Amino acid sequence: MWSLPGLASRFSRIEERYSMMDSRDRSNTFFVRGLAVAAALSLAAVAAPGPCAEETLSVNAATVSASSPRQWVFDGTAVVAGPIGPDIELRAAASEDATPPDLYLSFDGEAPADDSGRWGVDVVGPYARSAKARFGAGAGSFKAPDTKLTLQPKAATSFAPDQPMRDLTLEFWVKPTRADSGEIVLLWKANRRNGKSWIPQQISCIILRNRVVFGFINFFADPDGRQTTFSLQGTQAIVPGTWSHHLVRFDSSTGLLEYLMNGEVEAVTYATSTKKQAGAVFNPVPGGSGRLELAPNFTGLIDEFRIVQDFIEEPALRRYPAAGGSAVSPIFDLGATNSAILGIEATARTPGEAAVHWRYRAGDTSAGWRDDDPEWVPFVPGADLAGDRAAPRGRYLQLRMELYPDAAGERSPAVSEIRIRHEQDRAPSPPSAARAAPGDNRIAISWTPVSESDIEGYVVYYGLSSGDYFGTGASEGPSPIFVRGAKTAGLTLHGLKNGTLYFIAVAAYDGANPPHIGESSREISSRPSRASP
Repeated sequence: MWSLPGLASRFSRIEERYSMMDSRDRSNTFFVRGLAVAAALSLAAVAAPGPCAEETLSVNAATVSASSPRQWVFDGTAVVAGPIGPDIELRAAASEDATPPDLYLSFDGEAPADDSGRWGVDVVGPYARSAKARFGAGAGSFKAPDTKLTLQPKAATSFAPDQPMRDLTLEFWVKPTRADSGEIVLLWKANRRNGKSWIPQQISCIILRNRVVFGFINFFADPDGRQTTFSLQGTQAIVPGTWSHHLVRFDSSTGLLEYLMNGEVEAVTYATSTKKQAGAVFNPVPGGSGRLELAPNFTGLIDEFRIVQDFIEEPALRRYPAAGGSAVSPIFDLGATNSAILGIEATARTPGEAAVHWRYRAGDTSAGWRDDDPEWVPFVPGADLAGDRAAPRGRYLQLRMELYPDAAGERSPAVSEIRIRHEQDRAPSPPSAARAAPGDNRIAISWTPVSESDIEGYVVYYGLSSGDYFGTGASEGPSPIFVRGAKTAGLTLHGLKNGTLYFIAVAAYDGANPPHIGESSREISSRPSRASP
């Protein structure tokens, strides 16, 4: 075979000859020229013919692909620590409110803060974020009586003193350690102007006999100036060590005030003059110099605490949304064009009704790929990708997975590892039994066709020196000459010079883009003559 420096020189000569051809010559079925040809020839110079051993590319959520313009893209999914490495799971996150919250504590940061930016938050005592969150990256961890949060409104639009509010929702998740009677989850205290005097105001959430009780003292204002008290006591027991959702909402159009636990109505009253649906509605009116204490006497976890000036119809109770989420891998390079993708396997967990739906796409080039072009092809990990057809082929492969939770929305599938079994498409074997028969200004070349399934045609080399196959003068064109057809078994070179010895070799090329050109046959030689038959 030729050296790589020699090849570079010869390739430049091929391109120069090709550029000098007219359009009729370029369209001739015997010629395939251009950079793709040169690249293919270079592959032929270094690639071994025949079948290639199967290879496996193992990837996970931490895998980075240098050939990809983007790495992993997660939508509703996240990377978490798994048993053997990073796992891809659904992201646990509460749905966003249509109305921006007045107060929102996600507890996802190292220090608690109001994500709405409207309340100041101070930590009293030792505080540590817990990773055992209901949603997001963390939950607030509290231990009575040492730890609590104190919050005060700092924006004029949030709990503005003596300014009536309309619809209102307060909600949070708790996971008590013991749920002892007398534990206080939250306490709001302020003083509200009532005519010419001031009256104390309080909102409380306490645990009594394993039930949650909300109390409102002078928070709902009677237009006649009378002091007001409303209480909502749950019927379900709060279970230690278990997350539960608690929501109180007020409808300013009817005065409805109700408490829901885990989406079930626990208690109902009306903030009206009759404490029924009829009567004058008492709207909430925050007092001045107010302060909210969170977990002033509570041991356990609190997450997703929010106050919204809206009547929330459907609170987000599922840990994972029914719509699920997706993850799209980088574009992986399998190393050679026309590589056969033999199978894709995955290590994944799908608890209960949880599921992962898989799709892939492949091609010899990834330039111009968009989100849905080329089309994604569904598959089942471990199953035959080809079915009744040939195995899919391509140098570049990308994966997409859709993750769906179980029926209750409490458990997520997890994808730990993906294994791509592939086989590089190597250059074809050389044709056998190459022969040359001289004639008058011609040489008839024949060979036995290669029986491999992906043969596209043959390359005929000729030249004036042994091993130097860049001859000119044949009517069919300068060397090399591409002959299409897997079953083609010969080519006659015309217009040669009688008496000149020509050295000839034949190689096969496949249907890859650019094609893989195999090793050449044994060298043969022939001398045209007028005396030849």
